[in-house]
Amino acid sequence: MEFLLSSPLKLNLTLRITGRKENGLHELQSVFFRIEGPETLLVRTPSPAARDRIAVYNCVIKNENIIDKALKLLRKANLARQPVEIELYKAIPPGTGLGAGSGNAAALVEWARRTFGGPKMFGFEKEIGADVPFLCSSIDIARVGGVGERLDPIPGTFRFSGLVLIPAWRSETGKAYLEIDRKAAGRWMPEEKAIEESETVLSLLASGRKAGLLPNDFLGVLLERHNEYDEFFSLVEKAGALAWGLSGSGSAAFALFPHKADCRGCGTMLAQAKGIERIFYWE
Repeated sequence: MEFLLSSPLKLNLTLRITGRKENGLHELQSVFFRIEGPETLLVRTPSPAARDRIAVYNCVIKNENIIDKALKLLRKANLARQPVEIELYKAIPPGTGLGAGSGNAAALVEWARRTFGGPKMFGFEKEIGADVPFLCSSIDIARVGGVGERLDPIPGTFRFSGLVLIPAWRSETGKAYLEIDRKAAGRWMPEEKAIEESETVLSLLASGRKAGLLPNDFLGVLLERHNEYDEFFSLVEKAGALAWGLSGSGSAAFALFPHKADCRGCGTMLAQAKGIERIFYWE
C-alpha cells in the first residue's frame, strides 16, 4: 500500500525573545501560523525491501534525518510495526525557519495515527522537535511561549493568500541565537509586552487591516548581513500585502495578502530582486 502525504509548514507572525534560562535555553513569545507547504512524503508499507528505507530527493541532510527520529519513536509506541519505505521530496532547504523538517515528521506521525489508530497527540512529539507538537495538532494559529512547551490555540478565523521567499543564504539557528545574545545583552522584552504586541498584530489581521512589518527579534541580526530584505519588504508592500516579515530565525521571508488575492504579480516582481532563490504561493 502507498500513502501520499502533504507536509505542513509554520510561519512566525511574531517572535520575541523574552529571557534566557540558566541552561542556555531561550524563552520566547511567538505566534505560529500553519500553512500547507510544497513538500510530500510517499510511504510504502510493508517496504518492498523488507526493511526500513528513507530516500530524500532534492536535498542533502547532513545530520540525523528527523523522519528517522520520528519513525523510531513511533516504533517505541508500538505503531508502524512493519518495515516502511519513505520517499521524501524536499523543496525547502534547512536553515530557512519554516519548520519544514518538523512538518515532514508531523506528516508521518499523523499518518501513523490515522492508519493504526491512536490519540489526538501521542505525547512524544516534542521529543522529535520543538515545532512538531504544533504541526501535529489540528491548530491553525497558536501562541507559543516558554521554551516552546506552552501551546495555546488562538480563537478566530485568519485566512490569507501569501507567498514565501527562499533567499540564496541560510540562517543557522544556533549562530542566530548567539547573535541575539550579543545584541540584547540581557535586555529582553517582557513577556507581557510581547503578548500585547502580538494581540495588536492579530487584531489588525483579523479585521483585514494592514499590519506592516511583523515583529521578529532575528530580523535585526539578518539585516546586518543582508539588506536585500529591505527590498523584499518594499516590493510586497507596494503590491498590497497586509503584513510581511521573517519566519523563525530565518532565512525565509513571507508576505500575507487578503484571502483569494492573486499575489503572483508580486512574485513576478520579486523574481527580479537580488538574492531570491525560490518563491512559492499558498491560499
